Amino acid sequence: MLTRMATETRDMLKPLDPAAGHRSAVPEQDRQDDLRRILAASAHADPKRHASRAARPRTTGRRLAWGSGAAAVVAGAVVATLTLGGSPSLAYEATPAPLVITLTSDARPAGEVLREIAGRAEKLPATTGAYQHLVTESWSLWTRIDDERVVSAVVPARQESWRGDDGSGKVVVASGEPYFPSAEHREAWEDDGSFGDGDKPQAETFGAGQFPAMWKDAPPADPAKLADWLAIAHPRENGPAETIVAVTDLARERVLDPALRAGVLRVLATLPGMTHEGAVVDRMGRHGEAFVLVSDFSGLPTHYTLVVDPRTGELLGYEKELRTEAGKLDVKLPAVIGYDLFVAAGRTSQPG
Repeated sequence: MLTRMATETRDMLKPLDPAAGHRSAVPEQDRQDDLRRILAASAHADPKRHASRAARPRTTGRRLAWGSGAAAVVAGAVVATLTLGGSPSLAYEATPAPLVITLTSDARPAGEVLREIAGRAEKLPATTGAYQHLVTESWSLWTRIDDERVVSAVVPARQESWRGDDGSGKVVVASGEPYFPSAEHREAWEDDGSFGDGDKPQAETFGAGQFPAMWKDAPPADPAKLADWLAIAHPRENGPAETIVAVTDLARERVLDPALRAGVLRVLATLPGMTHEGAVVDRMGRHGEAFVLVSDFSGLPTHYTLVVDPRTGELLGYEKELRTEAGKLDVKLPAVIGYDLFVAAGRTSQPG
């Protein structure tokens, strides 16, 4: 059921991608009309109140937004315009602060650094246990539209999953306290009760062979074949940024053991345009190295940043940031439009 819901919702809301195809200024009224048209397409909520997400969403419960690929929380933010009553339209930023990257004095190519980290990663011992255990934390922007009033909020989400070797498993999704760009947004949101039932953890269990997964087969060991394997549901014609999307989707779906982790890093090392920007402390206080690729395949030049632990090769975080153009989005540059934190990845003996 989750896989079907993901496909349907992803297709429906794909036009709401914050960067897709918007290279010039668009009149305010057109932006509001487009947003209403997109949200009105939803058949899963009251026609005057809808929850919306960026591309690659999945929904569970009434308003809880989650998923990028199979059974995973999506990072990303869609910034909407607030209009209350007959007052003029006001734009509000609802995006987290960008990461602070310490530019490296070591100007080595990103591929060289990634292959070096891969060499260390593949020597590490693999964890054991019948279940792959993953914890991912993300930020998503929820938008509610009601006639002439649009309210925005950034809502933290946490997903924890256990996937058995037999294809069984369990997924628990919870949402945290919403962040609002202004007191006016918070008051309107609370008055409407928009977040009332989305704040309780929601769980779903799966029998043998039923756990939703994009990659069902074992990954090949050869890096060249691994690149082809990663391209499942991630067409290469979209460019190198699609490979980054594939890698992060994979990290949300399964544990990257040392061998697979090293293979993935070697695939990333081959991407044209990838740069090593320097050291960074992620949003959990963990130290990593930032690797950045700039692509406009979604419509705007977007900086795709991977934060990698240089000792273990583990993927710590993934961020999308606009630094030069905002298109239709009423945000101040630079603006983070989405991020994921890969909190934990290992094996356990049984689901929690």
